[in-house]
Amino acid sequence: MSRAVELSARSKFQWRVLAPIVLLIVLSSLDRVNISFAALQMNADLGIDPHAYGLAVGMFFVGYLLFQFPSTWVLTRIGARRWIAGCVGIWGTVAALMAFVRSVEELFALRFLLGCAEAGFAPGIVYYCSGWMPQRYRANSIAVTMLAIPASVIIGGPLCGWLMGVSNPLDMTGWRWMLLIEGLVTVAMAVVSYFIFVDRPGDAPWLSDAEKDWIARALAEEQKEVGGRAKPSIKTALVDSRAWLAAGVWCTTLIGANGMMFWLPQVIKSMSSLGPLAVGVLAALPWVGVALGMVLNSWHSDRTQERYRHLGIALATGMLALLLASAIPPSPWSLLLLFFGGVGLGGAQGVFWSIPTGFLHRSTAAAGITLINLVGNLGSLAGPYVIGIILQQSGSFSAPIWFVAAVMGAGTLLLASLRFSERRAIDG
Repeated sequence: MSRAVELSARSKFQWRVLAPIVLLIVLSSLDRVNISFAALQMNADLGIDPHAYGLAVGMFFVGYLLFQFPSTWVLTRIGARRWIAGCVGIWGTVAALMAFVRSVEELFALRFLLGCAEAGFAPGIVYYCSGWMPQRYRANSIAVTMLAIPASVIIGGPLCGWLMGVSNPLDMTGWRWMLLIEGLVTVAMAVVSYFIFVDRPGDAPWLSDAEKDWIARALAEEQKEVGGRAKPSIKTALVDSRAWLAAGVWCTTLIGANGMMFWLPQVIKSMSSLGPLAVGVLAALPWVGVALGMVLNSWHSDRTQERYRHLGIALATGMLALLLASAIPPSPWSLLLLFFGGVGLGGAQGVFWSIPTGFLHRSTAAAGITLINLVGNLGSLAGPYVIGIILQQSGSFSAPIWFVAAVMGAGTLLLASLRFSERRAIDG
């Protein structure tokens, strides 16, 4: 009977919580990354060079970093339902307004505001999901939410290309019409979100009393174990060396992911004379690899209950694939290697969050997760900007790929240090 209740609770969580979260993350990622497809027309319209484009991409992460802690603080005060709806509504509105920019300065400002609006969403969702399922299910659950990011490119690449190429009733330039429609869809989903989410498992009318009790007991037992190894205070999370090492590992994966996310369409365009739709389709292929890596690596990690080797092998795979891709001339083979680079990146991202949510106490999890995501996203801020500078100086896309590969190599070293610190904390 207990096993049946556990399976039922997990199934309901997946369909009633994870599924709508995945949809929102798809919209979040799409509203963030559609600038990479808009750039195929927008850069010429607004007179944007590679350096300025990298800065525009990075402005998102300036706002994103500044408002991480304020946003998650609001989450803990007003509850998940109102917080999710508010975040989604604000960023959707800003995303739609980007369709009307007339200068690069306006683009910088709106990208900054978009980052402010999305700031706490990713760490907030990780924190929210960690309050529903115990650790043994967490890698797969978090990987499913993160699967929305490659899904947004796999679906969004062709969608963006199609929207940019069709005529529209407002007679807008293709990239403007695309930004407007995708932003308005997000605003509509904000309204829906208010009615479908609940603040905690105990508030869910679709869970039985037995299912609520199982979730509460499973999480309480898990926290007793973690509580025996750490004092539950915010300061504990902020001075924990494991949290900072984890942030460094997360930073390396985000540099790789954002490098591919924001620059790949232009790489493909430079290799061919393809139109926006064809570029969108080809740019989606490495993200199929990201999705595949997330699903397979997180599934096997949950099955074996091993995290560190799964993460380390994924990082090494991504690094080697990118090094090989940069060593050969542009061809279908280099695109295939980028696909395997995506498999490594996806495998790393799918497993990563199961590590810090395992050693952080629930009472400090919001602060710890936010710290990791904030510091990690320094890579999201610096990565595209540095890639833009390298590209402008070298005139070749090979040099930026070498840069990303080197960063992922550093990530494997940081992961080894994190494993050593975790073992020392357990033994101590």
